[in-house]
Amino acid sequence: MNIDILKKLQKEAPDLKIRTINNINIIFFETLCNSNDINDFILKPIVMNNINDYSKLIKIPFGNYKEINNEKDLFFCLYSGFTIINIKNKFIACETKYPLNSSISEATNEKVVKGPKDAFTENYQNNIGLIRKRIRSKDLKVNEYVVGSESKTKVGLLYLDNVCDKDLVNEIDTKIKNIDIDYLLSINNNICKKSYTFPTYIMTERPDLVSFMLMEGRIVIITENNQEVLIIPTFFIDIFKSIDDHYQNRINVTITRIIRIIAFLTSIIVPGLYIALTTFNQETLPTSVLINFSMQREGVPFPSFIEAIILWVTFEILREADTRVPFVVGSSMSIVGALVLGQAAVEAGLISPIMIIVIAISSVSSFLFNDNDVVNSIRIWKLIFLILGSFTGLYGIFIGTVLFFTRICSIKSFSYDYIKEKL
Repeated sequence: MNIDILKKLQKEAPDLKIRTINNINIIFFETLCNSNDINDFILKPIVMNNINDYSKLIKIPFGNYKEINNEKDLFFCLYSGFTIINIKNKFIACETKYPLNSSISEATNEKVVKGPKDAFTENYQNNIGLIRKRIRSKDLKVNEYVVGSESKTKVGLLYLDNVCDKDLVNEIDTKIKNIDIDYLLSINNNICKKSYTFPTYIMTERPDLVSFMLMEGRIVIITENNQEVLIIPTFFIDIFKSIDDHYQNRINVTITRIIRIIAFLTSIIVPGLYIALTTFNQETLPTSVLINFSMQREGVPFPSFIEAIILWVTFEILREADTRVPFVVGSSMSIVGALVLGQAAVEAGLISPIMIIVIAISSVSSFLFNDNDVVNSIRIWKLIFLILGSFTGLYGIFIGTVLFFTRICSIKSFSYDYIKEKL
């Protein structure tokens, strides 16, 4: 291992700088390192003390540094924002990272009703610090890994040693160590079993939620360059909980959770139930209501099922547009789009007003859940109930309900039953 391998790399990496002072080579990436730190804590001490020998060099208080003995560590430190000091084929890595991440700010993807406003960032050390600030315990353990043959992404597994299930820790530890990938984008796709109905993990950017889950015995995984933290395992009841609930009165929280459950059932069942009642089981409706529904559907060229599918897909497109387009135009575009398209469709006789009400109630009810995995689960089950209700009536709704409960009872979240309330 010598300086020649770095000089060869410099030809293909113009941001790699090599400075030579008193026969000492200073190597760093100017795009990753803080030039002020290099000047103040490395260059100045070397020049002022006239350092030209390795024994004198290691006596300088560089701060966070380590000696490098192999080429693998050399490149890992270099690409991690360290400055490499080389003298006579000996290398020292000094940490001079430039903070290439956003500062600690308010959560953007999760609305904070009550509680602290700070949120995780892309900085791995800051994220661990936000947790340690809340849990000042020697039982908080952190296992570190480097994942990705090319990205060399740092991953941290956090748990409370006196609370967490050790078998679960060993299971996750084995899964992380067995990850064989070039570039790690998100850890959840590599260690969590895929479920096409409900998520078996939580992705959050709120440190207070993570700290609370750690106290319950959950495991937390922090990934470098990712501001969302993974919490495992997760249970079905967690869909209806929020960390904001713990800052409010218990009676109010109970009422709020009941509303969430009602909204969840409304969002997946109501469209299919409406079609089942108006198409197959008309005898269950009062005559006046049935006549009113029939009058509103007069002139609509599509069957109820096709009408519901068209309108549901339109609402989902508007929702995705509201999520993806820039914030400045997002909300206004979706609101105006819904009003204009809905009114135009009714006037053209393509959609009945009652169907707009049914689909709108179902879609608005799903807005209570902001997790994308939960939203996608709602979409899947809404479509299932819509198909069953359209072809078999109330019998289909009953079959869909049985399938729903059978499915959630069969899901395993890291060897735990999904319908458990907690560990």
